[in-house]
Amino acid sequence: MNKEPNSFKKSISYFPKEYLLIVLFVLLSIQNIFAEENIQRLESKLLNLPDDTVKVNILIKLGEQYCSIDNEKALMYLQEAFTISTSQKYTEGIGKSLLWQGRVYYYKDDYSLSVKYLDKAKEILETTNELDALAFLYFAKGEICSIRGDYIHAMEMYKAAIKLTEKTGNLKLKSSYYSSMGMVLLNRKYPKKALDYFRETLSIKKAIDDQQGISNTLTCIGNSHEELGELDSSLIYYNRALKIRSNLKIDRAIAGSEYNIGGILIKMGKYIRAEESLQIALDNFIMLEEKTGIIITNLRLAVARNYQGKTDAVRLAESALSMAKKIDNPSLISHGYEILSDISFYNKNYKKSHEYLLKHKTLQDSLFTADKERLLTEFEAKFQSERKDNEIRFLKDKIKIQQKNNILLTTLITVLVGVIVLLIFLFRFKSTALNRQKKLIEQGNIIHVQENKIIEKENLILKEQLESKNRELASKALEMIRFNDTISIVIEKLEGFNSEININPEESKHIKNIIYELENQTKQNIWNEFDKIFKNIHSGFYDKLLEICPDLTATEIKTAALLKLNLTTKEIAAITFKSEGGIKTTRYRLRKKLNFSSDEKLVPFLMKI
Repeated sequence: MNKEPNSFKKSISYFPKEYLLIVLFVLLSIQNIFAEENIQRLESKLLNLPDDTVKVNILIKLGEQYCSIDNEKALMYLQEAFTISTSQKYTEGIGKSLLWQGRVYYYKDDYSLSVKYLDKAKEILETTNELDALAFLYFAKGEICSIRGDYIHAMEMYKAAIKLTEKTGNLKLKSSYYSSMGMVLLNRKYPKKALDYFRETLSIKKAIDDQQGISNTLTCIGNSHEELGELDSSLIYYNRALKIRSNLKIDRAIAGSEYNIGGILIKMGKYIRAEESLQIALDNFIMLEEKTGIIITNLRLAVARNYQGKTDAVRLAESALSMAKKIDNPSLISHGYEILSDISFYNKNYKKSHEYLLKHKTLQDSLFTADKERLLTEFEAKFQSERKDNEIRFLKDKIKIQQKNNILLTTLITVLVGVIVLLIFLFRFKSTALNRQKKLIEQGNIIHVQENKIIEKENLILKEQLESKNRELASKALEMIRFNDTISIVIEKLEGFNSEININPEESKHIKNIIYELENQTKQNIWNEFDKIFKNIHSGFYDKLLEICPDLTATEIKTAALLKLNLTTKEIAAITFKSEGGIKTTRYRLRKKLNFSSDEKLVPFLMKI
């Protein structure tokens, strides 16, 4: 058997990006098989429901289920959900219906429209608490970026999705996002880095016991090892995935695993076993009427048979090419020409090989050009859209700034008016307080004047009363003087009578006793009466005088009291039954004790006490 050329090996391992994405899509959409019963149950439940949030959630669920199966039906349910949500002002329903409409347009290959719906959904979902929905939105945008070849932004979207699922704890979604990141790295020819993400995905799938997810992840790990040239490891993982899928009885997934195993066995030179696996894959794809799967499997089967020297290899490859032309898939047609070129070259039919190779290259160039033009158109549309978005954003920002300025100006005016009103209020309050205080002061002054007048009147009354009392006291003193004079005359007459008439000694003694008793009683009674009246009028005189000069005698105190009444020495002598010389002596002692030089100072001093 001839040894295959390097170019032929390359063609066997060749698997365009579009095919890889198709297979991945097939694997990820297997769950739709199990969703049929759930769809029927939801549709029957939908019939009798009123237009409320419950109906919206069911419509969105149906749109999600039909998303990759029946685009138009999915859009019908999602648009109805959007209409009801809008009328009900159900924000969550509006955001989710827009999200899944964007996802439907992704499956319809209308990526620009898909992005527009996803961006609208993003604005709404960011205002809700639906973090899982927002995470899926980032994932969906990442898928679009990945298809467009914008792997950098794709990775950013996936990372944003993972960050949100870490908050919600949704491990199933998180594992799917890790898997998508791994596929991006695998497409960029970084199989080792891709393996890290696939292994992380596998650990999560095992933790949640997602058997279907485990089989898909094992397939991705097998792809990474195949890219690294580690065929034995790749075959192990493909077989492990096949075992799980066989247990689950998922025909489409089984076909995918057998197809991958067949490719590895061809590279390992085990063509018979490769043909067996590829035949199983082909039978399943035929049963499922999966035309793309039938074409790529037949092309790989043609390679395996060619290596075994079977003559129907070219016929099988040409049949696959014919089917690719019928479905008008340029990528599959180009791949068919490449396989036929390598088979012809292997069989030393160089002319035929060259013809197929030229067709392959022509188609590749046209595909590259078309792809390039598509990308340029998309980038131009994206640029225009972003520019318009930036203009809108700029206008919105400008309006927001203007609104903020207006709010700030309104606030400042309000504050200024408030301050002015407050100042006016404070001024009026202060003015009122000052007027009140002024009135109080005026009233106080009036009261003070009135009090002073009252005090003056009281003082005048007291002065008049004092003067009246003093006059009364002086009158009493004069009365005492007259009384004393009368008593003195009586005593003189009794003494003259006693000396002129010769009476016996007993009678004379009796008369003298009368005279003595009359003098003592008269003096004592007169002074006591005078002293009582004096104390009532000048109650504190004696105490104040004794405070000034504590060593005064009783005679000096009596003399001082009589001097306060501004009585003469003669009048004082008459009241006290003393001689004028005795009174002058008493006055002298009194002045000396009080440190006064004359009566000019003594009498005014005593009158003030």
